[in-house]
Parts: sequence; structure tokens; C-alpha cells
Amino acid sequence: MLETLRPRPSSQPTALSQICERLLLHCVRRFSESCFFRGIFIARMPANAVSNRIHWLKMKRRYVYSMRADAKLKSVKFALVIFGAALCGACGFAAATENQDPLFNAPLETSVVATVNALNSATPVPPITLLPPTPSPTEPLVSPTPSQIWGDFPAPTQLSSTEIPPPMPEIAFAPDTVNILLLGSDERRATGGFRTDAIMVVSIDPAEGTATLLSVPRDLYVYIPGWRMDRINTAMVRGGFEMMRQTVLYNFGIPVDGWARMNFAGFISAIDTLGGITVESTAFMRDECRGVILTYRSGASYTMDGGDALCYVRMRKSGGDFDRMRRQQEVVRAILSKLFTLNGLARVPQLYNQFFNTFITDIELTELLPLVPTAIQIVADPTRISQFSVDRDLVDSWRTPSGGAVLLPKRPEIQLMLLEAFGSDAFDSVE
Repeated sequence: MLETLRPRPSSQPTALSQICERLLLHCVRRFSESCFFRGIFIARMPANAVSNRIHWLKMKRRYVYSMRADAKLKSVKFALVIFGAALCGACGFAAATENQDPLFNAPLETSVVATVNALNSATPVPPITLLPPTPSPTEPLVSPTPSQIWGDFPAPTQLSSTEIPPPMPEIAFAPDTVNILLLGSDERRATGGFRTDAIMVVSIDPAEGTATLLSVPRDLYVYIPGWRMDRINTAMVRGGFEMMRQTVLYNFGIPVDGWARMNFAGFISAIDTLGGITVESTAFMRDECRGVILTYRSGASYTMDGGDALCYVRMRKSGGDFDRMRRQQEVVRAILSKLFTLNGLARVPQLYNQFFNTFITDIELTELLPLVPTAIQIVADPTRISQFSVDRDLVDSWRTPSGGAVLLPKRPEIQLMLLEAFGSDAFDSVE
């Protein structure tokens, strides 16, 4: 059996050598036949070209076509000859190697025995013992319990398009500070559904006699506790005031004490009940409402009824949502100024009953009456009212995977704005 596995002597041609020789002979034979038939073809041309010109032209045309076809095959034939020669050279080199290698031509059993003897005569290598690593006494232990980024807030129930940020640190307000969330909706009797069109936090500090207005764009893309990352104006529709309250606390650190939501009809009725308001415009605007082009100049005052005020706070073709938040704050200031005049204070119970039919709120009249002295003080001195908003410098525009246009908050910049709005000691530290 060992004899059958031994390589054949080099005097007998191998299968590879035979293939190389046949390929080379085929290439030479095809090249020779091409030259031979070309000579026959040329010899067949008539000697007297003048007497038989037509036959000569036909044969010349065929010869030209043959030369063109032969030129195309010339490179292929030449490549075959070179390839055959290379195979023959490789076969010859392999045969010479077989003749010169004594180990290859030696009997199989002899080479095996020699290899085994060489391995047995080699110096043995002692085995290597791997010791377990010594644990460091100062290395801390990692707790396997994962920590949720949303902390004590409700966990998301759906996947989000962006990473959920951690909650904003809660602002340390004075004990008697009251934070009221004002919401304006686009609810109409014909449609039934609504979206939160305006979002504003009114923070009243009775000890300091000041008020702070903070407006939030409706397309701000934030984490809504218990749901997912989405526009902030969807929280009220999704989970009511409780979800809206947690959304404001999570993303701004502002605890909300009460809220009020008013639709278009209630907004118009409330201002008409006051007998109209006087709005001081702080920027130029020219836009269209109800088919009429309206122009407002900076520093000018405008008397408006309910319909005019609704147009003023909703127009956005020329200024967009950021400019609309400015106008919403101007109207709120005008309402407070009209409400807390001497004439208005005498009608507070009556006005509350009328307003209660035009908006939805969880604030009772007994909770508002203690704030009346502070409101009078604020209205008498307009410098006691501070206005802030999440404007275009605090957000980045972004498109959701579904194509929606939203605003991504710049959290460090927003936190600095909140520090300015509610005091330098509002947070323990800035992220």
C-alpha cells in the first residue's frame, strides 16, 4: 500500500506535462494552419489581373476581409502561445524539483521514521502553568442593577426617534410662589379635537412682587413621561393635564400648581367681557387676517376686541412661531393690566364666573384672591414683569424619520436661560 502512495519516477510523463504539451502543439498547429491557408489563398489569385479584373477585385475584397478578421485573432493566438509556453516551463520546473529533492523521492516509510526520530531527540519544553490573575483590593465592584435615565418619572411606553435626555433639575422656588400653566388650543366646535396652540408658564412671586412669563414653542421635541419623545403640544391631548404637568417638570424643572386652557371662542369672549384690551407692540409686523392686511409698528399701542386680539396672537406668515410667542406675551400683559384696574378688581367675582364658562381650569376663586394684591403691584410697575421664551437661539431645527419638522432643545443653553429667569440659585449646578 505504501508503494502505491509513492510518487511516480520522473522519467514517466505526468498528466500535467501531457496537458501542457498538447496545449502547446494545438497553438502551434492553429498558427501554422492559418499561415498555410493564407498562402493558398494568395496563390489562387489570377496572374493576369488586367484580363480578369472583376475576379481580381472580388478576390481582393475577400482577402481584405480575411486580413481584418485575422488581425483580430492575432492577439488571441499570440496569448495562447505564450500561455502554453508558460505552462511547459512550470511543468519542467516541477519535474526538476522532483528529481533533486531526495526526501520527496525517498520511500514513504523511511521519511516518516526519520521525522519521528527527529522529534523524539529534541529537547523537551517544560509545560507552562497559567496562574489565575490576582484581584486588586482597590478595584471597585460594578453593580449589575441598571439605572433608568428618566429617574422617578414614568418610563416610555413607545420607541423614540432620538435618545431620551435626563430630567432637568427641579427649580427651587420660594414657598409661596405660584406657577400657572396657560394653554391655548385650536379646538373648534365643528372638529371636536384640538391641539395645544400656545404654551406659557406664569410664575408669580408674592414675596418679591414679581411675575415671570415663559413661552414654549409648540413644536419643541421633548420627552413626554409615560409615552415617548414627541412635540410638547401633544402631551395634553395624549394624557391630559397630569401628563402635561410632568412634561413641563421633566424638561424645564418647573413644578406647576394650576392650569387653564382656553379655545378660540373662550379667548374672544373673555376679552370682550373686559371691554377690550390695549396692546403695546414691541416689534414691527405686517400680516393678513380675515382677508385684511394688518400693520403693527414697534412702540405703538393698539386697542383690540376679542377678534382683533385672536388675529394678533395667531398670525405667523411673516414672523413664524417665535414671533407669535412674543405677541402672546404682549396680549397676556394687556389682559392682566385691564383685569387688575380699579374697575376690574371690583368685578373679580363676576368676571371669574364669566371666565369659568369660557375656559377649563383647576384653579378656584379662593386660590386667586390672595394673589390680587401682588397683581395690583405688578400691573402698577410694568418692570416687575419679566418675559422669557425658548427662542430660535435655544433650539435646532430637525426632521423626524416620518418627515415632521420639530425643534430640538439645546438643554445647556435652556438651563442658563432658566437661571436668568428664576434666579442664579434656581439650580444647584449647571449641567
